[in-house]
Amino acid sequence: MCLKVIFWQLSGQQPLGRLEGIMNNLELFNQIKLNANYFSVEDSGQRNTLSKQVQPVHKTNNTAQMITEYNRQTLFEIKNSKGIADIEDIDIAVLNEFAARIDKYLDKYAPQQADLKKYILLISTYLTFIAKKPLHPVGLEFEGGEQIIIQDNKFYCPAKNRNLLDELSVCRYCVSKDISAIGENRYTGL
Repeated sequence: MCLKVIFWQLSGQQPLGRLEGIMNNLELFNQIKLNANYFSVEDSGQRNTLSKQVQPVHKTNNTAQMITEYNRQTLFEIKNSKGIADIEDIDIAVLNEFAARIDKYLDKYAPQQADLKKYILLISTYLTFIAKKPLHPVGLEFEGGEQIIIQDNKFYCPAKNRNLLDELSVCRYCVSKDISAIGENRYTGL
């Protein structure tokens, strides 16, 4: 399933109209914002039942709660944003590849949950291509006690390099760098 089909289904509007080429991030943001109306911020806390089932690399029991809250805050941000400051080009083929990976992942781990799939795709697309924020919240702890951190306005993830080769992974699109990129002088947490 490609991104244009999912966004078209949500909004009832015409699809983006092309599977390749370039679009700008404002055009994508407008589609995301339009489709965000399909979801309620109040109900978004119930949408992440997936997180409890498929986050085995995370250490703490509050992982699902952290991810749910992060996604809820992201939906709120989308709905309340007035636009974006810097216009940039986005390769539609990359966007569709990203969407296809999320689609496959959710087909495997959340079959028959069409609304959850649409919600996760919307949130993830916004975080990756518009907000340029990590797909998981800062402070999320992984096995070994390492966390996603922010240092010098850059995001670092302890699981990025481990997951890059997984065929369902979207880590390659995430703004976070692997935590090894900051060397020995790193700290954990916020």
